[in-house]
Amino acid sequence: MKTSTKNMFSAELIVTLVHKHFPNAEITEIRELKGGTFNTVYLIEGSKSLSKGLILKTGPNASAQVTEHEKDILRTEVYVYKLLEDVQIPVPKVYAHDFSRAEVPCDYFFMEQVVGTVWFEHWTIKQPTLMRELGQYTAALHSVKGDWFGYINDDENGRFNTWGKAFTAMMNSALTDAEQQGIRLPHTEIRRAVYSRMEILDAVHTPSLVNFDMWAGNIFLVKKKRFHISGVIDFERSFFGDPLASFSSALMLYEDVEKEPDFISGYSEISGKPLVINNNDRAKIALYQILMYVRSICETHRYGFVMRLSQRWYCYYAIKSLLRKLSRVPLQEDKNTIPQYIIDTKLNKKERNL
Repeated sequence: MKTSTKNMFSAELIVTLVHKHFPNAEITEIRELKGGTFNTVYLIEGSKSLSKGLILKTGPNASAQVTEHEKDILRTEVYVYKLLEDVQIPVPKVYAHDFSRAEVPCDYFFMEQVVGTVWFEHWTIKQPTLMRELGQYTAALHSVKGDWFGYINDDENGRFNTWGKAFTAMMNSALTDAEQQGIRLPHTEIRRAVYSRMEILDAVHTPSLVNFDMWAGNIFLVKKKRFHISGVIDFERSFFGDPLASFSSALMLYEDVEKEPDFISGYSEISGKPLVINNNDRAKIALYQILMYVRSICETHRYGFVMRLSQRWYCYYAIKSLLRKLSRVPLQEDKNTIPQYIIDTKLNKKERNL
């Protein structure tokens, strides 16, 4: 899809960049890969060092309008690929990257081509072994721990010592983007939903690596006797936070992780403990889904008119539905739960600053 953030590199420029990092490469074909709405991706084929194919991924130009959570996210992706080099997850190898913006006005990197086709093209397939693999790789991802909660980039202002603070900052940033674009959203209801559940957010004590874009378009499959996962890509929207957040963005993979016994089995096998979801977890997953949809509605600024209008309509009603769902999910009755009247009092004082 053509959007306002995508770059169009000439063949000559791509050849120049390839030869900078791969001096002996012999290029036979350059092709832009379709799909995606933010970055631009090229497949480069040739001989010698390019015999297995090479992927060039470019971010938007520095002058392009992007949402706050999408700034410099190619750097996040490369950082996460490096974090996962020794983790049992099939991710592509990064060969080279350049974030200097000296030769081109954007970030870019080269990585190996992933074998297979994306799960999106086989979205009706949910073999038990495939879902088990997905659970295993998700648990392996969550085994990577961070030193802070929040964004994975060079901006230390996006790093926090509690998950509640980090998540609040993420939601605040997304709502600010929406306000600046004049997008109609139930801002007060969303803010109230976050603040009234701050206690359960802060119950997350260890920052885990979260892929907040682990959907069917970012997972590759190969088929031998049966389908297997051959690669997981696009970690640019990752952060350190609550591992439950990964379960909220699995579009076209599953709708409710609690209804996926094979996924749960694979996840529990790698994590070493049963994956059990309680009411507090359900509330948090709903909050993470709201964040996903608020971000998605902000990202529509780069779409064409019809696509922008339809996506905004869909996201708006998804958010309203999730807020209704949250109102029906009681908080777990434990020592971390505080009376609702106290929460409401705190909200009245704090809401102005969110």
